[in-house]
Amino acid sequence: MNNRPFILRGIVKVTNPMGCVIGRVIKNDNIEDKQMYIQVLDKENMQNFQEGYCGYIFEVEPREEINANYACNINYFETIQNNDVLQIIDDNCVKVLYRDDSDDNALILTNQCNSNCIMCPDSDVVRNTNVNPNIDVLIRQIKCIPIDVPHITITGGEPGMLKYDLIKILEECRNTLPETEFLLLTNGRVFSNKLYCEKIVEVLPSKIRFAIPIYSYNEEQHDEITRSQGSFNQTLLGINRLLKNNVDIELRIVVLKKNYNKLEDIAKFIVKNLKNVKMVNIMALEVMGNAYKNREDVWIDFEKVQKSLYSACIYLIKNGILVNLYNFPLCNINEKLYSISHKSISDYKVRFKEECEGCLLKNMCGGFFNSTINVKSIKVNPIK
Repeated sequence: MNNRPFILRGIVKVTNPMGCVIGRVIKNDNIEDKQMYIQVLDKENMQNFQEGYCGYIFEVEPREEINANYACNINYFETIQNNDVLQIIDDNCVKVLYRDDSDDNALILTNQCNSNCIMCPDSDVVRNTNVNPNIDVLIRQIKCIPIDVPHITITGGEPGMLKYDLIKILEECRNTLPETEFLLLTNGRVFSNKLYCEKIVEVLPSKIRFAIPIYSYNEEQHDEITRSQGSFNQTLLGINRLLKNNVDIELRIVVLKKNYNKLEDIAKFIVKNLKNVKMVNIMALEVMGNAYKNREDVWIDFEKVQKSLYSACIYLIKNGILVNLYNFPLCNINEKLYSISHKSISDYKVRFKEECEGCLLKNMCGGFFNSTINVKSIKVNPIK
């Protein structure tokens, strides 16, 4: 079920001193091991109420007073599914932390970052507001995720801002979800510290890849984009330390007005200086947050990117590097690149223009970000 909301509103009662309860959903049923579960009951199954769960969610308000953590009369009750992970919060709110039917689940560790990228999809206000989750809350969330989950993204902000709490989180991921593939989104700067990098490597899950952005082939332009002096050199040092420790790394190039005509130069820099990197993902902008605020400085029409995008991809491929394209509509890239273009936009964010309805390749195309589709300069060329 796509487009399931992440926030559900209703009546909430939380007695837990932490002000929240986290658990995995068991819906309209009972189990013996209740400690990690939230019992969810619709109005036809209220008689199945059984004490002992960490929390409860009722479709309708219970007739009798219940001395437990619970929520009731919440909107979109029907969207809750077995094995979802929910957080009941003492502000009349239920958060969906994990959707069992999605391939796009994430652990969001922090909103803060040590860079200030001009095209960041978060705003300055979001990143400068300290709302980091409690480490115990994050670990509880990990413990509640089903062990057979195939993929989890670890993201922020910059996860490295958690310092040694990131070590605890990665260790919990390794121990609790041993078969899960993890993708850690990071700017790589914190790993320039040799001691910290070594401690991180010691606790990594067996199946993890680090995704690190490179915005230019030179210090001046990269640091101009991150708006953080020294970030280019720190990132390169961090990447090389990780590579020396046999960490799997993918590089990411976000295409914007400041670098779109230098994509082949960036590709050549990667081939020459980061020889052990096996994958490069080239990504179009998500126009929200700082990217929207600075849209005149960062947005570049897809059609203007085609030539340099093609040259960069071909150069990387010829040098044995796997290349993927994210967030580019098929009608705005060279048809020879269709096979490396992916439907990468999260299901709840993807949109199409009206003109796309008649396109023969719509089902193969990744579409547009919901925040990007109304950028007036975007043109589509439906394939007939």
